[in-house]
Amino acid sequence: MRLLRGSDSRQGGFTLLELMIVVSILAIVASIGIPQYVSALRTARIGKAKHELKTISNAIDAFTANNQGKLPLSLYQVGFGGRNDPWGVPYCYLNYADGTGDGLDWAIEQGLVDPSAFGPLGGDGAGGDGGFGRPQGLQGVQAQVQGVQTELEGAVQQLNYEAISTQVGRVLSLVERATITDAVRSNGSFSIFTGVQVESTRRRDRYMFPLNTDYDLFSLGPDHRTAVSLGEAAGLDDVIRANNGGYYGLASDY
Repeated sequence: MRLLRGSDSRQGGFTLLELMIVVSILAIVASIGIPQYVSALRTARIGKAKHELKTISNAIDAFTANNQGKLPLSLYQVGFGGRNDPWGVPYCYLNYADGTGDGLDWAIEQGLVDPSAFGPLGGDGAGGDGGFGRPQGLQGVQAQVQGVQTELEGAVQQLNYEAISTQVGRVLSLVERATITDAVRSNGSFSIFTGVQVESTRRRDRYMFPLNTDYDLFSLGPDHRTAVSLGEAAGLDDVIRANNGGYYGLASDY
């Protein structure tokens, strides 16, 4: 007797060999696509950091021109206080003339800056975290708004400009006082670094020449770490401002 072989004699589905081929193809595609994606993402973030550094630098220059040549004590005074870079870490700023700035935690970690240099601007008057609990219903929202307004006005009214001047080491101009007041109103409160030893903290190239003569402004890059000299590996992925604004880009390319 002869057995008939119909078209349905073979069960549907993939064989083990076919599955292995598919997995191999996916692995090849992933090995090509993922690195390209990571590279493109890194390039985009570097580009964004460069653009933001230029924007912040322009704001600093505008402030300086309006303040008789004096740099802002903090990025809060030019509307960029606490601004995070594309990797989620605040931008770093160091005012050479006054020894003040923001985001200098890296210098504390390296023993270049005393932790006590970081604190509320002007002492208790600008202190307070400005935090409030989650409101419950409309009445809670209204109470919270009133609480915020009271907190902000209280912080502004208690700003001690003499104490701030003592911390900075010079009398503050009217422009500086006004921008500090506006910053406290906008942010509730803020703290900055004062009394920083500039010569040991300012950024330098691999030959130990200062990157700038006016101020440092840079991103710590994807590793969230840096060093004074670009000759050290920790600083090579930073996105920096150098040559007093003549260069914006990767430290490794400088």
